[in-house]
Amino acid sequence: MKKFALLFLACLFISFCSLFKSKVPPYPSGVVFPLKKAAEIVYEGKVIDRIENLAGKLYFATTKGCVYCLDGLKHQILWRFEVSGPLESPLFFSEGNIYVYDIQNTLYSLDSNGNLLWEKKIEEKITSGVGKFRGKTFLGMEKGIVLALDAASGEEIWRFKAGGAIRTIPVFAGDEIIFGCDDHNLYFLSEKGTLTGQIKVEGKIQSTPLVEKNSLYFGADDHYFYRFNLAKRKRKWGLKTGGKISTPAVIHGKKIYFLSWSNVLYCLNKRNGSILWWSTIPSRSFYRLEISGEIIIVSSLSSLLLCFDVETGEKVGEYDAGQEVKSNPLWQAPYLMYNLYDDQTDKGRLVFLEKVIKVSLKSSLESPQSVSKEIIFTVSVVGFHKPEYEFYLREGEEERIGQERSEKKSWAWFPEKEGDFIVGVRVFDKKESREVEIPFVIKKKEKNI
Repeated sequence: MKKFALLFLACLFISFCSLFKSKVPPYPSGVVFPLKKAAEIVYEGKVIDRIENLAGKLYFATTKGCVYCLDGLKHQILWRFEVSGPLESPLFFSEGNIYVYDIQNTLYSLDSNGNLLWEKKIEEKITSGVGKFRGKTFLGMEKGIVLALDAASGEEIWRFKAGGAIRTIPVFAGDEIIFGCDDHNLYFLSEKGTLTGQIKVEGKIQSTPLVEKNSLYFGADDHYFYRFNLAKRKRKWGLKTGGKISTPAVIHGKKIYFLSWSNVLYCLNKRNGSILWWSTIPSRSFYRLEISGEIIIVSSLSSLLLCFDVETGEKVGEYDAGQEVKSNPLWQAPYLMYNLYDDQTDKGRLVFLEKVIKVSLKSSLESPQSVSKEIIFTVSVVGFHKPEYEFYLREGEEERIGQERSEKKSWAWFPEKEGDFIVGVRVFDKKESREVEIPFVIKKKEKNI
């Protein structure tokens, strides 16, 4: 019995210690700094607002009247759909369809391969995003009309009249379609176009609402960001910010992030609306936020891409594009992408960034050196996570390991004979490996005269 008690206490002690054992930091996912340009694709016109990623393919629309689809990993244009005049809207994805409209208010419906399904001339000015839900396509107008079209043919099914311009992308919850409006109302419509409810705030609602389970999040021109109970239409909380909110929010775990026109990125506790952290950005932004691993990436009307830690708000890196960025940042491993525009040539560029991986090897003494003189080789690396190093020595075709693979980043060599040598190091982490070498000459030790 006594032995059993001692064994039990020992196991309990080991378990207790394991709770406080320091965790090995995971391999970084997403964007890792520093960054360098890896490639670019040139296209006609200026990108409209954003790049989209769907099933590994990249899509965007341009003012030149083109919709592009690209292979982001191969940096190739897969197809291009072109209309006769300039486009007005970015493209909208919804249930396998692509929607875009031009400055003449002609709405185009494409499949994911760029084939035109239908086009429809809309008499009113389109001001909202476009979405598809249960076989119907929805969009809003400047004079408050919400239009439902047959998603297969483009034929009108019904219309609803709100009290102001509709500027948000439609979102869907249960059997309802939800739109924000310039008349300060958020409208809830049935599939048949009847009003089922509304939420009124003190400002225009121009940022697309975000639905998560039974919660509805959105910002307004009254500088507030809100959370409402979706079923009861009751306000859970509202946070007053320093400016109006017109860009969509994003959720990551228990946090919600959004931008205000006061040039501030906010991170809130999504349950109670308390501010967890905030950070300033260089300028106003109309662009969607991007989350990559544990980093949130922001572009604005400036040349900088900024990255912040999602937990702490600490700035973990920035990249200067050299001119104003024209789209949202987009992460598709291993690339961070953004768009630029040259108004002299009327051409845009989709730029691909990748992390810098660099290994350099230095010696404490310059070549040549004499036999038996200690020479220390030290390696420095960029872009590796918890690297290990293996030093080796090569003479002709013969190679031997000078120092086995370990975390030690320097090696002392005591040459025992003259000759022409290659000193090298192999660097490894969980995903990356690199090798670098330097030549070194050892000569006979000079005799003192």
